[in-house]
Amino acid sequence: MNRHSFLLLLLISFVLSACSSEKENVTTKLTANEVVKKEEKQDSILEELEKINLEVSEEILSSMPPGKLMEDFSYEKDVEEIGNNIPQLDPDLKSQLPAQLEQLTNETGDLDTIKKGLVALLASPHYKEIIKNSNAYQPQFEEPYLPDPTRSEGGEEVTAAKNSIILLDASSSMLLQADGRLKMDIAKDAVKSFAQTIGQSSEVSLVVYGHKGTELDEDKFESCSAIEELYPMGKYSKQEFHAAVDSFDSKGWTPLAGAIQKAADMSSGYLDGTTIYIVSDGAETCDGDPIQASKDLAAKNSNNTINIIGFDVDGKTENQLKAVAEAGNGEYFKADSPEELKNTIQYEWLPSTLNLAWAFTMAPDGWEMVDEYKIGEQYPQQLWTVGRRESHRLRDAITIMGEKNLITDDQQSELRDWAMERSEAMREVYTVMAKKNRDKTDVKSKEIRQSVDEWVAKMNALKQERGDIW
Repeated sequence: MNRHSFLLLLLISFVLSACSSEKENVTTKLTANEVVKKEEKQDSILEELEKINLEVSEEILSSMPPGKLMEDFSYEKDVEEIGNNIPQLDPDLKSQLPAQLEQLTNETGDLDTIKKGLVALLASPHYKEIIKNSNAYQPQFEEPYLPDPTRSEGGEEVTAAKNSIILLDASSSMLLQADGRLKMDIAKDAVKSFAQTIGQSSEVSLVVYGHKGTELDEDKFESCSAIEELYPMGKYSKQEFHAAVDSFDSKGWTPLAGAIQKAADMSSGYLDGTTIYIVSDGAETCDGDPIQASKDLAAKNSNNTINIIGFDVDGKTENQLKAVAEAGNGEYFKADSPEELKNTIQYEWLPSTLNLAWAFTMAPDGWEMVDEYKIGEQYPQQLWTVGRRESHRLRDAITIMGEKNLITDDQQSELRDWAMERSEAMREVYTVMAKKNRDKTDVKSKEIRQSVDEWVAKMNALKQERGDIW
């Protein structure tokens, strides 16, 4: 080999050696970087676990992040009652758990950290929503309308009719809004309270009109024919009357004359006469003559009367409704807002004197209290159900760790005890939340009863002052 060939081989050898060294250096750097990144990842996981609070309270549960494996778990499934059944792990969750548990136990052998890891994986995502809904609960007792005869002109006694028919306009115009609410919803609320009060001394019926079809011309016949007695004349029943009021929506035209004729036919057999109460926001649109229908009703029995509230009406409509009330020996009242509608019903339509014997029934009775207790317990009960589901998931995860020898038998036993203790702590939170809502119900009931008692005392004082029975 000559000298040039030797030098060439030496140069090639040097280059190959340099490349090999550089490759080793790059590999070494990559391996080191991977180690650093892995360590950073581990530190990040442990740091996240430090944020998990193992105590159980409303405040802590409200701020708890959803479990890593539970983020897609639906609210409906989570709160579904489980009774005495043991919920089974979802197949997808069951397949993901082993790897997550192995990673957790590889990173730490500290039991408290493992507990936090289990919660970080399996905590319900719905605690915050449930607790927020529970704390927002307010009892929904009806506020009684307590008529005050001192508000009636001249202090004259008004006697409640033995039979009362409420005609409620459900035409399409009631779909408009007043003070941010549908006029139909406002009218329904007012009629519910009104019926509860007059129902103590009078038999009641609810007739609805214009609640079928649409406001289109092709639906005029159907809509104008839609006059229906939804609550048959009889003794007032809150549950059944409310169901009747809630059973329809505003739809079409306004057959006011037809509704009055319907009331006239219904009242023809009542010798003592009938009082008709109409809540409407519109004039006749079905080609009838409501003024003549009102005259005909009054002519059948001198004790028949028609009282009308025009709710947020224009001048033309108001003139017609006034004439209808006058023809029916009754009165017309105008209400331009929800508050005026309530006040008109409270101080104008309601009898100004009633037998005080029924007054105590205006406060919530035992059955209403029981029903409201159940409503108030709804969300606390959901929290307890969600807590039980979580407890079963924790115990299933602990069993998996034991079967795979990721923890010792003693650790498994201690972790299972902790899962049970956590479940009992959830029960205590449920108990506190349920009691809080039950107390709200009791307080509201007492407030209503007190207002009724004060009203009774005022009425008795007025009776004594007048020196007569009314």
